[in-house]
Amino acid sequence: MNRREFLTLTGASVALLALAACGGAPSTPVAPAGSKEAKVLEAIKKYRAAAGVKEPLALDNGLKPAAELVVKIAKGEMKFDEEAMKALAKAEVGYDGVCAPIGIAFDKDTGNMMPVCVYSEDAEKMAQNLPLQLDEGAKASLSSPAITLVNIKTFELSGVTYWVALIAESKK
Repeated sequence: MNRREFLTLTGASVALLALAACGGAPSTPVAPAGSKEAKVLEAIKKYRAAAGVKEPLALDNGLKPAAELVVKIAKGEMKFDEEAMKALAKAEVGYDGVCAPIGIAFDKDTGNMMPVCVYSEDAEKMAQNLPLQLDEGAKASLSSPAITLVNIKTFELSGVTYWVALIAESKK
């Protein structure tokens, strides 16, 4: 290879590397296409769109520890008491406007929290069922244009797949 060919190839390589670097990593995590979390996120976005909310909702991995605690509470592995509330508050540090968890409700008969949002492969059906599964506070939170961040967890309990979500307005 002569010097001219070498310089041409080197220049082309540098140009390709520069173009490849332009894309960069997304600033917010993306749920893997086809994953259960992606289906739930799609359902939540459809619900918000039907409520007239145009502001985007992005997945946020910083809320993951709090969402994992909510799963433990929903599965009955952790009692929803003062200690659980302290653990949730600690896991939510760094966020403004964190709302009550979506997908769990207080069972008056047992005094426990229980999961209420059933997962479906059909995001449209999940979006349609949300008003039936959520209390007024959760509906208002999901319909708020101020809410921009979410972390979603799916889990199995007694042969049924449920989901929970933790939503927040912003990072501090």
